[in-house]
Amino acid sequence: MNHEVLKAKYSDIPQLSQMMKDFYAIDFYPFDEKLTNENFEKFMNGDKYGDCFKIVFQGQIAGYLILVKYFSFEFGGEILFLDELFVKPEFRGKSLGKKALEFVKNYSVENGFKAVLLEIENHNGKAKKLYEHYGFQNHKRSLMILKN
Repeated sequence: MNHEVLKAKYSDIPQLSQMMKDFYAIDFYPFDEKLTNENFEKFMNGDKYGDCFKIVFQGQIAGYLILVKYFSFEFGGEILFLDELFVKPEFRGKSLGKKALEFVKNYSVENGFKAVLLEIENHNGKAKKLYEHYGFQNHKRSLMILKN
């Protein structure tokens, strides 16, 4: 096996933060390194919010995924939100996205989550096809936001 999905550690935060910066640059999202590092430390302190995992290929961190836990009456209990899934460009084409989604699916079943939700950029047709291959479907509702 040349890939693994492992729970991220505090020592991984600099690499995770850099990958997040690269991920956000794709769609010109704002990125604050100090805030991101603080948020990683807060998020990774226990399992209250969810878990961050690193995708490792041949001993190198090739990407990451973040799973956020929350409760939904509509979906019948605890669910996961796949907040982020990123594979570095130099590691794409090696089925790491597929392996990550297999991990997410198995993790959600093994831990009793009722559903996994995610959001996707409308222009990212390749990712949408990958998600659909693993059983994700468009929800009949649209995502809305109220920023504070």
